[in-house]
Amino acid sequence: MKERKVRVLRIIGQCKTGGTETIALNYYKHLNHKKIAMDFLFYGNSLPRFNEVLSQNGDSVINVINYSDNLIESIKQIRDVVQNGCYDIVHAQLNTLNLFPLLGAYLGGAKIRIAANHSTANLKYEPQKTIIKYILRSTAGIFATHYAACSEYAGSWCFGKQKLRKGKIKIIHNAIDLKEFNYTDETRNKVRSDMKWKDRFVIGHGGRFTEQKNHKFIIKIFSYIHKKCPYALLIFAGEGHLMDEIKELVHKLGLDDNIQFLGVRFDMNELMQGMDVFLFPSLYEGLGNVITEAQAVGLISVVSDVVPSEVKMTELVNFLSLNDSADIWAEKILSYKDGYIRRNTHPDLTAAGYEIKSASKDLENYYISLV
Repeated sequence: MKERKVRVLRIIGQCKTGGTETIALNYYKHLNHKKIAMDFLFYGNSLPRFNEVLSQNGDSVINVINYSDNLIESIKQIRDVVQNGCYDIVHAQLNTLNLFPLLGAYLGGAKIRIAANHSTANLKYEPQKTIIKYILRSTAGIFATHYAACSEYAGSWCFGKQKLRKGKIKIIHNAIDLKEFNYTDETRNKVRSDMKWKDRFVIGHGGRFTEQKNHKFIIKIFSYIHKKCPYALLIFAGEGHLMDEIKELVHKLGLDDNIQFLGVRFDMNELMQGMDVFLFPSLYEGLGNVITEAQAVGLISVVSDVVPSEVKMTELVNFLSLNDSADIWAEKILSYKDGYIRRNTHPDLTAAGYEIKSASKDLENYYISLV
């Protein structure tokens, strides 16, 4: 008898170009599609690359109305999708907002409903947004039968330390394809030549232009670096609602020739090889996917200490406090301006569970075990 596929509906939320969406797609590419059928559901529109990848395996991308436009209708549409799709598992990753899609999944008859969290919060720096998150997180697992998170910290923050201690939170690592993050001197030299980074001390950052990523502090740090090291260059990869405001600040400070805005990039695995230091002073993170990627190519990173310590899988990650001055951050970064030897860190990341093939197999087995 032919083995029946486990049918999974993975609810991503609004489709952006961030790490969460990329990680989900990476996992999908490496699943055994003879055992797992997986559709993706998005609020609003989805990116074409999802349709292209999923259609190759006979799976679908489904769009429903955004909950912020019409919450009741959004829940109804998810209910109908689940009913019509006969899914064994609904895996929702809307963090503290999981109440809404999982209510739809419950009404649609899904027996297994996973609430996944990939984020945290910071009351000091984002009080209004954080208070809302604190209120919502108490409801995130109401309609869940199982729980998951990208890190132990993110899991305990959202679902409680007791669930974590009892092993009720499945940790699904933000794994990457290490073959794509394989450092070579040839790639580094090509990137630096193509991007006109030769003879520059290149500091990189990747992330959406939101308050969480702390771009104004990055500019403050770089202003100090620039005074000490005029040939320093700051690279921003990403987009978001604060991008124009940050560009205006850069222009006001007269740093236009020393800061590049690259927009959304799908070649960070190569760009990072051309960088000298990665700067990541986030106000909060569930993990910090780009720090995993930076380590994979042997790139030193300087990171805020509110980023979960689980992200440190090698000696390449340096934690600094957000209470430290921009000067202290700058001096730490400048200590690497004379270069360092890039080593192969792949054994470290594999041992920590961040190699995509083995991580995908683990997720596949997890789904099958639930059914």
